[in-house]
Amino acid sequence: MRFKPTCPLWIFALTTTKLWFSVVSSSHGQEVSSVVDGRVEAEPVLESIAPRDEERRGGLELAVVVAAAYDTNIYLSSKDPIGDMVYRVGPSIAYTQGDSKEGVGGYIQLAYQPTGVSYASEKSNNRIDQSAAVIAGWKGKVSKITYKGVGEILGDATADIGTQTERLELENEIRGAWTAREKVSVEAAVGGWQTKYQNSALVDSGQIYGEAAVRFAYSPKTEVGLAYRAGSLKIEKAASQTIQQVTGSLAWQPREKIRVTLDGGAEVRDAGNGSDVNPVVNARIDWTPRVGTRLFVTAYQRQEVSALNEGQIYSVKGATAGISQRLGGNWTVLLDAGYEVADYIPDSSTGAPSRTDKIWFVRPALNYQFSDELDASLFFRASDDNSTDPGFGYDAATTGLELNYKF
Repeated sequence: MRFKPTCPLWIFALTTTKLWFSVVSSSHGQEVSSVVDGRVEAEPVLESIAPRDEERRGGLELAVVVAAAYDTNIYLSSKDPIGDMVYRVGPSIAYTQGDSKEGVGGYIQLAYQPTGVSYASEKSNNRIDQSAAVIAGWKGKVSKITYKGVGEILGDATADIGTQTERLELENEIRGAWTAREKVSVEAAVGGWQTKYQNSALVDSGQIYGEAAVRFAYSPKTEVGLAYRAGSLKIEKAASQTIQQVTGSLAWQPREKIRVTLDGGAEVRDAGNGSDVNPVVNARIDWTPRVGTRLFVTAYQRQEVSALNEGQIYSVKGATAGISQRLGGNWTVLLDAGYEVADYIPDSSTGAPSRTDKIWFVRPALNYQFSDELDASLFFRASDDNSTDPGFGYDAATTGLELNYKF
């Protein structure tokens, strides 16, 4: 599929960019944002667009992010890195109606953000990234149905490919939940994701899945669950794979200021020439020891599809940690860091070689809140990818300033 990154996006299915009911600045584009490259510290896109309770305002919200930064390696190149000043302007619009957490009835949350990205020297890379998101559903006394869709049109560099690449990323899910008994709920879901690249030399891929889960509220502070997921993975120019996954989950809040979430289990992949079993983990601990101080730790392990070598599979595992501390006045200092290992699995049928990437990053930032509507952040990000393949890997550092304004 060919596409232009500047075309309108006519579907509701998109993003982790800074839409005001979403999270922080784009986790995929690292040119001027203080956040990390999309593969490191990646979060499930559908979960990341849910608004925090304190951010629910309802109605229409308008905002804009303006940023400028110097990036020492805009292509994430292993040889002859090119640095450039990168400027970004991203207006956003969001609309919320209804409440997905409380009460009975319908609700909807929409957001859209085009982001103009401009380079001082490498002007041929100028582009407009686009992001949108939707959560819509209905909540009754004992049942609930929700549709979530996210997607992006992006053109930034990725660690997997090692250069800038234009692509379309989509993800959708419909999930129903029913409270069978006072503490027991049953869920069923169908969904899928798809990634398409403009460069025909890269490999498109996509997956559809169905899921069944049961959850038990052991106490007001503890919920456990068990889920089974089965799906089909389609990889361009390669054999399809069937995937089965069994995971257990834990949501535990032993104290008001501590919250633990854990999903872990096993995944079985079968490409027709045998199957293999791999662990899957997604864990997070959040701790607020006092007002103005927040800490978090995450750990993850999963399988990904590479855009190279006819859709080679690679295993990703890593951990991140961070802290934010409010200082005197309107100042807040932030620091997070992480480490990730990506092991590319050799495939004799396609000739895909083995490769291991070891990536670390550190990201300090200083934020000043001028008012409820305006804040500014000065940030620095250093990262390193040590790859066993000499054609990949990189050293990069980004220093910049970001302004956010809510109308």
